[in-house]
Amino acid sequence: MAYRVRWQLVGRSGQPLDSGCMGEGFCPYGDAMAAVTEFLRPYSEVRRCPTESYWLARRSHEADLAVWVWIERHETAEPAEATVGWMFPSEVADQAKTPVCG
Repeated sequence: MAYRVRWQLVGRSGQPLDSGCMGEGFCPYGDAMAAVTEFLRPYSEVRRCPTESYWLARRSHEADLAVWVWIERHETAEPAEATVGWMFPSEVADQAKTPVCG
């Protein structure tokens, strides 16, 4: 399982202005949490919404811009090629010749 930290910059009206990801992804949740903590460090006003699992950060109470930050969980799938390495070459050749229906 991997985690991705995402952010979205919003205006005072809540209109999205920009968005993106921090890093390529983090395997342990603790690494993703450390990235969030480091990202939020320069903001003087940080609030957490526990029901929706995001942070809202602003430079000050009067700031026109805010950033939402959240952690997404992604299931990681094994690549299909990983199973081919455990087959004999003749089995791989047989699978390639088998017609696929559907």
